[in-house]
Amino acid sequence: MPSSELDRINSLSPGATLGGFRLPADLAFVVERGEGATIWSTDGRPFVDYVLGSGPLVLGHAHPRIVAAIQAQAARGTTYYYLNEPALKLAERIMRLVPCAEAVKFCSSGTEATFYALRIARAATGRDTILKFAGGYHGSHDYGLQTLEGTVQVPESLGIPAGVTDSVVVAPFNDLPATAALAESNRDRLAAIIVEPVQRAIPPEPGFLQGLREICDRTGALLVFDEVVTGFRLALGGAQDVYGVTPDLAALAKAMGGGLPLAAVAGRRDLIELTVPRSDRNERAVYMGNTLNGNPLSCAAGLAALEVLEEEGGPEKIAAAGSALATGFREAAARLGIPFQVLGPPAFGDPIIGAGEIRNQADYLRQNRAASAAFGVELLRRGIFVNPGFKMYISTAHGPAEIDQTVEVAEEALRAVRDQGLVD
Repeated sequence: MPSSELDRINSLSPGATLGGFRLPADLAFVVERGEGATIWSTDGRPFVDYVLGSGPLVLGHAHPRIVAAIQAQAARGTTYYYLNEPALKLAERIMRLVPCAEAVKFCSSGTEATFYALRIARAATGRDTILKFAGGYHGSHDYGLQTLEGTVQVPESLGIPAGVTDSVVVAPFNDLPATAALAESNRDRLAAIIVEPVQRAIPPEPGFLQGLREICDRTGALLVFDEVVTGFRLALGGAQDVYGVTPDLAALAKAMGGGLPLAAVAGRRDLIELTVPRSDRNERAVYMGNTLNGNPLSCAAGLAALEVLEEEGGPEKIAAAGSALATGFREAAARLGIPFQVLGPPAFGDPIIGAGEIRNQADYLRQNRAASAAFGVELLRRGIFVNPGFKMYISTAHGPAEIDQTVEVAEEALRAVRDQGLVD
């Protein structure tokens, strides 16, 4: 992108970014449109898209069923701030698919969903402390942005008050003894354990999620699954269905909205009922009110997305495409003698240069992060849109042509990384 254009964009959106995802200046571009598994820049370049809006687009861009659902609902109105048929139909489908979903309350983003789930947990237990895991991402609210540097707990953003940090404790993922000890030492004030069942792309070890369920049952804390990424993508019932562990509450988003802003807290009915507004003004409820809660446009898009996923075996199609991509990457790396692995499930594998075992965030950070990010940059140079150094989302629109194209340039990209001296 010409420097003059980048300067103009930076003047409009500081950092030339909409959030936490920023490309190198020489690779920055502006998206003009998307269709299927491809996006096009304003200067006409196509990219095979593995960012997919950071995950929501499980059917790819501009899927005809979602477009039609949005158009039909837009003609009836875009928002009502009240009960509407698309929201009720979507809630009904979620309750049928997701094991923990005895009831559902909508909001607009995954950040909101995890924030509200923790608020409900504190209200239900009368306690104030949350246990999370180092490297786990639960959105941009203060309670989720806590991690470990070594053994020291630190906030992951400026501007987080000490009072919030004092009400969060952090354990290493996949370390059940450390988690149990931390939960026990905070037993009287522990409201919830929140976990991504697959943390970023790190799978849970056998028995880990079951162990968290047992810890919560023993201490009286609630188990909260952050299924913003895994929900409806790993399986229609999410990770709780795959691993056979039912949480008390689950945060759902991304795939559920069909590409529009939508999220939900699902779980035990008695917990969700705590959010019901009280008629007696002297009696308080858990406040969960937002202007766009249950927005009919988003719910119509989400319902269409879930219908297609269910009708077409979407999670299985996504897994098959992701497996083919991972196999192609590994074979290309093997030909070059580069240690390589694709971490996590096929639906959102994280390509990593390095062969060490990865059980938690500390292991993840010990890998060759510079080389892994450089691999992503080299893919970008070759028409593959990724967030360098992070997981790659797969959609049902990623067919053999897109996978073959990506695998074809992977070896060239890996060779470029090796030529930069980033791997031996």
